[in-house]
Amino acid sequence: MLLRRYKQSCSDRAAFTLVEIAVVVTIIGILAALAVPYFKRVRENAIISTLENDLRIFSQEFMQYELNFGAYPDTSTSGTYPNGMADRISSAWTQPSVIGGTYRWVYASNNGNGGGNGNNGNGNNGNGNNGNGNGGNLFAYIEITTNSSEPLRIDSTRLAEIDDDLDDGNTSSGNFQVSGMSLRYYLEQ
Repeated sequence: MLLRRYKQSCSDRAAFTLVEIAVVVTIIGILAALAVPYFKRVRENAIISTLENDLRIFSQEFMQYELNFGAYPDTSTSGTYPNGMADRISSAWTQPSVIGGTYRWVYASNNGNGGGNGNNGNGNNGNGNNGNGNGGNLFAYIEITTNSSEPLRIDSTRLAEIDDDLDDGNTSSGNFQVSGMSLRYYLEQ
């Protein structure tokens, strides 16, 4: 008798049918399909914001260095601190950027000469314009270079968004430029 009551009480219990479970799974699938692109976009926006913030902070530190010493530091190789900057900028400089590639500092004249050894001097062959006197204009920029181990992982539409935030919206002119397989953020040009 006790066994019969147990069997009867088990069959009277409420349970989910296969159709109800299928409906719930379908609803969860639809919600996930809607949410995944949104979360991907939020993640990409966070990466872009981090990159823009890093470029602003790095550029401020280079400009402060120039104010303190009268010239920017010499050009560095990718992934290494420029001379005198190791204690000024974060370790993010020596690590791959959030979009891939590695940071590099460039300070030279547009004709390959110069380099920041003088302060508005007259120079040998021209006006010097903050260089060591070989004429031509000087330029200083932060570059994100790509290589086989750290390729850039960003599409051109996102680059245009970065340029719009930092500069003029055109990646071929202004302070933020795409140059071949690298990105340049100019402090002086």
